[in-house]
Amino acid sequence: MSPRVIIHTTVSLDSATTGYDIDIGLHYELLLAFGPEAMLVGSTTARTGIETFLDIDQPEGPADLQRPAVSPDDPRPIGVFVDSRGVLKGLLHFYRQMEHIKDVVVLVSEATPDDYLAYLREREYPFIRCGAERVDLGAALEELGKSFGVTRVVTDSGGGLSGALIEAGVADEISLVVTPVISGAGCTKLFRGVDAPVDLELIGSKEVGKGRVHLRYAVKKKE
Repeated sequence: MSPRVIIHTTVSLDSATTGYDIDIGLHYELLLAFGPEAMLVGSTTARTGIETFLDIDQPEGPADLQRPAVSPDDPRPIGVFVDSRGVLKGLLHFYRQMEHIKDVVVLVSEATPDDYLAYLREREYPFIRCGAERVDLGAALEELGKSFGVTRVVTDSGGGLSGALIEAGVADEISLVVTPVISGAGCTKLFRGVDAPVDLELIGSKEVGKGRVHLRYAVKKKE
């Protein structure tokens, strides 16, 4: 059975994810309240995070070359990265070192470069290979459930991955932290790439301080 998938993000009133100050503490407080067993992240978002907040030239250490022991009692989520093009080659050790995730799993496709697959194997990063040119998100998530026992996935990645999850028909819920600002032209919008209307059902709403509202919608699946 495929895991339940929740898209969680902070947006402006004009559905932008950039161009304004985000309350990071509130964002992650609401995200962690879902109790994610896996955090799903797109490769572009993951690389941008490293480039923005860390020293991208920091080399791997000896401990980064092997998979850490994972206890079944460890409550931390798995970090799952969608990366069929090998964008994160040489960078996954940054995520292996992070205290808030217990393991790193990579989703790749048949078109993924062989040198990236060799990089993953040499460093004992488990990966799931589904799809021809791109990752087949539905099949990959189903395998994530089977192989890793994951029943709940939360993503707070960019609009590209969020839109792809909607288009693939695997998103179950959308969680929006609406910020009282209009971001304006030139900012990145959420759900770019969604080609047709998607029906939603409001299942929760509450004020979360400083003019922000947390909205939750169930995604109505197409029959």
